[in-house]
Amino acid sequence: RSLLLAAAARRAAGLAAPTPSANKRPIAFTSPRLVDEALRRNDPLLHLASRLIRDADARRGVRSVYAWCRRADDVADEVGANRALALAELDAIEADLQMALDGTPRNAIDAGLAATFRAYPGLSVDPFLDMLTGFKTDIQEDAVRFRKWEPDLRTYCERVAGGVGLMLLPLLGAGDAPEDVKQRGVDLGVAIQLTNVLRDVGADAAVNRVYLPLEDLETCGADLDDVLRGKLTPEYVKAVEVQIARARELYASARSAVPDLPENARLVVCAIIELLEAIVDELEARGGDSLTRKLKPTKVAVLQALFRALRTSSR
Repeated sequence: RSLLLAAAARRAAGLAAPTPSANKRPIAFTSPRLVDEALRRNDPLLHLASRLIRDADARRGVRSVYAWCRRADDVADEVGANRALALAELDAIEADLQMALDGTPRNAIDAGLAATFRAYPGLSVDPFLDMLTGFKTDIQEDAVRFRKWEPDLRTYCERVAGGVGLMLLPLLGAGDAPEDVKQRGVDLGVAIQLTNVLRDVGADAAVNRVYLPLEDLETCGADLDDVLRGKLTPEYVKAVEVQIARARELYASARSAVPDLPENARLVVCAIIELLEAIVDELEARGGDSLTRKLKPTKVAVLQALFRALRTSSR
């Protein structure tokens, strides 16, 4: 098995090597090195997946999208006690986005994103605006709570991350994919956000944010106060298992769209699915505990995920 994993890692590294874009000029992008460093530091799994994009322009485009999303996400995550300031910053990000698309970017991140929009006309601004709407909704409340999975938490996940798949499809040559494939792209974004929810339960509870549906906690007999105190109970684990099952269904939906994607897009999409679902695997292996410690897949788990991605994408 170790030899197979090593071969998978070598093959992934080979596929990650930059290749020239045929008949295309490189996208103008301000400070791609800084974006690359930020992606590697903050989201190493996504950074690894992005290295599997063979087209240099597409790789820069994906990283420019990441930089913009990360900027907005950081505002939402670091809101603290000053919600008015955070909302004003998100409004400023929205205004900056419009100025960039009108040809007058005000900062390096928006300049990179505007260049990506010019290079990929199929890229829509709607998922970017939906993400900002989701973040604004998130920080307007003193305490974050969701009553049910559908429509409450599912809608939130669709707003803040469901559009990620729609952002990626044009960059990967699948902008004209049929609607059912696009919907599975939305499912991938929802799965990623639900994985983030499961990964960060303890950290979020410390700032009075509980994203797990209250209905599921109640059905499983879990006490909300125990979650807020970081107390791991069997009832809480049952509620987490409900979310794990949902995440796996969403990843399975995304995986079913892979054969309908262009061949050169399949590996990176499979890698995103397998690497992010590895976090769910780690949560399950830890008995559902992300209250007392943060989840991080082991190096072996990452290699195994890459091997699965290679195997699935080549079918």
